Amino acid sequence: MAAYFNSNQLRDSLQQLVKMYIDECKECKTLSQDCIDLLRHNFLAEYVVYNKSNNSIEIGINKSDKFDGYPEIEAYSFPLEDVGKKVDYSFKNNHEDLEFYGKLIGRRKGIGSNSVVLLD
Repeated sequence: MAAYFNSNQLRDSLQQLVKMYIDECKECKTLSQDCIDLLRHNFLAEYVVYNKSNNSIEIGINKSDKFDGYPEIEAYSFPLEDVGKKVDYSFKNNHEDLEFYGKLIGRRKGIGSNSVVLLD
């Protein structure tokens, strides 16, 4: 069975999904792979890690435009509780990004990652 979403519904569902990721992280003390994938996707991050000692997320973003030598990675850290705001702020409305969000939501809701249909 397919699920149909417009971009606003997708954004709302993604916010609910992020809340679930946060709750799981608090319980298990680890980030799910889907949460890592979402943060890497939205921030074009090289890495995403959960710091158990101070309950925060660290994201490493490549700041160099050149591809010679080692990348210049800048690390950003924010509290686990702020993940929802950060994801909402970095939400992207182009078709490819909406498809990515739909696949994450589809996996979590058990409808299959390819069973999400985007409406304009």
